[in-house]
Amino acid sequence: MSAKAGEGASILKPLNIAARKPRLGGLASPLRAAAAVALVLGFVLWAHFGSGIDVVYPRVPSPPGWKQFRAAYGLDDFGADGYFTRAAQNGYSLFYFTYKHAGRFTRKTAADPVRACAGCHTVEDLAYGFVSSDRYDRTSGRRLSFEDRVMRCYAGGMDGFVPTLYDPAVRDIRILARAVAHHLQLSEGARKGGD
Repeated sequence: MSAKAGEGASILKPLNIAARKPRLGGLASPLRAAAAVALVLGFVLWAHFGSGIDVVYPRVPSPPGWKQFRAAYGLDDFGADGYFTRAAQNGYSLFYFTYKHAGRFTRKTAADPVRACAGCHTVEDLAYGFVSSDRYDRTSGRRLSFEDRVMRCYAGGMDGFVPTLYDPAVRDIRILARAVAHHLQLSEGARKGGD
């Protein structure tokens, strides 16, 4: 037993950390550090400009006509860059450029024609549909919400896939309709007086 205890004692030597010197290899040399930085910078530049892969930017350009629409319907009342305004902008893009922003809902195959909501409706129609939604539908035998009608329009009118109820393609169309209805004073809380 004493031999085993002696072997164990020789394995567990105390470490003298202070006596060790740090190694100066790896990326510590200035030439290697500059090469690593150049490699990373080269990759970033290639990814953004030369690869052809779409890049997601935090600021996206406004769709054509958005600034005029925003001014005409008073969306600045809701703030310059709030959640509601950004969702209304996405709804605007979906409404006028459905084929570009929600192509999966506009056609089933590449041979089908592309469509947009604005091909059949106006934003005023959308607003009237929003305030008069949640009504009884004789063909289905139940009440249909605005979201149900939008989902049916994607499936029927555009002959595309049906989005889920919580898809931004449905939610942001609702927010756009709500903003236009607010501007047209089509709700129960319409402004009265000199406003």
